[in-house]
Amino acid sequence: MLSHMREIIITGASRGIGRALALELGQRTDTRLFLIARDAAKLEDVAAHCRDARIFAADLSSATRATVLGAELAALIQPGAILVHNAGLWPARRELTADGFERAYAVNHAGPSALQSPLLAADKLSRVMVISAGMIAAGKFDPERTPSGRDFSAFRTYASTKRHFAETTRALSAEYPSVDFLVLHPGVVRTDLGARPGVFGKFIDFVKRRWESPEKCAARLSRILELPRWSAPGQAVWYFQEKPSSWPV
Repeated sequence: MLSHMREIIITGASRGIGRALALELGQRTDTRLFLIARDAAKLEDVAAHCRDARIFAADLSSATRATVLGAELAALIQPGAILVHNAGLWPARRELTADGFERAYAVNHAGPSALQSPLLAADKLSRVMVISAGMIAAGKFDPERTPSGRDFSAFRTYASTKRHFAETTRALSAEYPSVDFLVLHPGVVRTDLGARPGVFGKFIDFVKRRWESPEKCAARLSRILELPRWSAPGQAVWYFQEKPSSWPV
């Protein structure tokens, strides 16, 4: 019976934190996973190591594709599902999508918003976890410039677009008080986010060796998912790793 299964949607599930979290949760007999990422082959590899997982190869930089996928998932899942927003992009250069959005804005805000909209409208979600970043405190969202990248910065654009989605989530929580929302800084994790070519890229890779593994972060996220409640109805709290903290914005 589907009713006893915990259903969890994870974006960016083919690598890094998303992959590690899928592998962590995928060993549970009471959990069904819906895994989203661009790379179908990598998703298939992750799913092969999970007990019960379905994969959806989709590029969330397309708001249209994200909306269609959200509607598809809304027709598949049972009420009470959990959505984990993990997909993210730290761009090295300004690049526009077919929708006219700067790609980091599309991946970090427009795509996730489009994906969850049909799921919320269909009342299929009980919880929404947004894997954000502590550096959103350095972000500055400009509604006239940031979506198209006219204020692009190889550093600040990531922080600004992640900040905007965090702020959007706080506002959204008031519209959906029955949904438990959480936005968190997952830790300083050793992934390929923000990878760069050349000498600078090699330096970053060297520094990352001291950072936390995706598997350790995934274990923490799994524990957070087991908590009975994150936020009061109509609110979204901020966690620094595993602890409720003051919002950085």
